[in-house]
Amino acid sequence: MARKATKKIAFLGLGRMGGLMTKHLVDAGFPVTGYDPAPKAVAAAKKNGAKTARTVAAAVKGADVVCSSLPSPAVVRDVYLGPKGVLETARRGAVCFELSTSTVSLAKDVAEAAKKKRIAFLDAPVSGSIPHLERKEVAAIVGGDQAALKEHRDVLDAFSKSVTYMGKSGNGLIMKLVTNHILNIHHSGMAEGLAFGMKAGLTAPKMMKFLQGSVIPMLIHYKGTTMAARDYSNVIANLGISFKDLGLSINEANDLGAPVPLGAAARQQYTSAMALGLEDADFNAVFESFLNAMGTRPKRK
Repeated sequence: MARKATKKIAFLGLGRMGGLMTKHLVDAGFPVTGYDPAPKAVAAAKKNGAKTARTVAAAVKGADVVCSSLPSPAVVRDVYLGPKGVLETARRGAVCFELSTSTVSLAKDVAEAAKKKRIAFLDAPVSGSIPHLERKEVAAIVGGDQAALKEHRDVLDAFSKSVTYMGKSGNGLIMKLVTNHILNIHHSGMAEGLAFGMKAGLTAPKMMKFLQGSVIPMLIHYKGTTMAARDYSNVIANLGISFKDLGLSINEANDLGAPVPLGAAARQQYTSAMALGLEDADFNAVFESFLNAMGTRPKRK
């Protein structure tokens, strides 16, 4: 494995996330050459100790590792597959960590094209935002060539609290999309619940103070492992009770004139799970309604 001082890094995209990643890489002792079309981003990277280049091709020339944090799938495609892009100009044996949130199909296409050039392309999105990245606490999720990851994991370690290998090309992005899916539904559910409570006369700060000390912040630890294992034997609260409780909250919200579409959609999934005969199973068994809908044979208890 090349030592940090000799492992040349190209970083494409020096915006808020990419700029911070570049800074952490420089601070960790890597020589970094960055590229971005925005002059302010380039100036900030220079201030943080990185060299800069005027083109993608110039940035990646001779690089051992190419990292990219780009604003859209269209830009990812152009940077990697376009004329004078990464795959046309990077050296054989180079490893690419594509850190953006892009599309799974594009990651697979680029990985396949890269393989023909003897370049390893890994989808490596990170979970976390600017405050997490400032503290080097983002979580990297990687799909693609495991040997390439092992050889150059130190690059990701420079700005990440964890690096999780998810398997074949595209799997890193799948996990990132799943993460964002859960996060954004959870966030919208929090907003829906607070608005419901406010309609009933409660104050949002007081509700949030209570919720922060409740079981909700630990739910993914408290119930997640057994849900993933499809183990519904430890009945903390049975599914029928959750169905009943959601009915009560939805009816109360309707009486107040508070919209609760997420609550109504969730209750429909509990209805489907009850139709599978899971009323007396732990409320984790709502998982089976989703699995059944996509063709997986449901587990009855």
